[in-house]
Amino acid sequence: MAAAALVLSAAAAAPAAVTALPPETLCSTETARNERAYGIPNALLDSVSIVESGRYDQTRKATIAWPWTIMAEGQGRFLPTKAEAVAEVRRLKAKGVKNIDVGCMQVNLMYHPQAFASLEDAFEPAHNVAYAARFLKGLYEATKHWPTAASYYHSQNPTLAATYREKLMKVWTGAAAAVASAVAPRPSTPPDKPAPSSRVVEEKRKAWRDQTAATRDEARRIADAYRGARLAEYQLRRARYEYRR
Repeated sequence: MAAAALVLSAAAAAPAAVTALPPETLCSTETARNERAYGIPNALLDSVSIVESGRYDQTRKATIAWPWTIMAEGQGRFLPTKAEAVAEVRRLKAKGVKNIDVGCMQVNLMYHPQAFASLEDAFEPAHNVAYAARFLKGLYEATKHWPTAASYYHSQNPTLAATYREKLMKVWTGAAAAVASAVAPRPSTPPDKPAPSSRVVEEKRKAWRDQTAATRDEARRIADAYRGARLAEYQLRRARYEYRR
């Protein structure tokens, strides 16, 4: 989770820690809780956590967010326990490493120095995910668009944000499809599947073209927003310079 200039509400109540669950479910439990609490679209925060700290679980045959994940020096680390994760960050800090992402949501300790009261707090899934949820909700309030907000969660660099968005949307779309499949009625025998008509084929082609165009539009929107933010920063610096003169 890279830097983004956003002030979070200090009045947000600290969530209760959840430690009785298996590590494999800690992140997903908290993302579901915070999606409901902050009105975040279903499975979006969970999808962000999977992109940020996901690792493949052989038992579950799925990629899950791991609560004691660390990214530093260009290398991801999946620690087996919270205590070992805290010790690893302390080791990194002792050798001068500052740019460190931690936990379910990979909150960056350098760009968000006030996010947590301690390293133990940073690796507590309840606190890590709650902070990320407030951060994402704040980005949404600024952009009024959830995919853009989720892209900015990673980076406000337009190229990096667009690349991240593409990866995230695949995970989010897959999660939505899995939920739909789980609740859909299942016929006792598979129905005959007629060959698609030319009209159906053309509709699918049009949908693909529309989706491609929407992706390009979104990339432009991210780039425009980024340039606008940089221009505003320049104007503010210029005004301060003129005032000091």
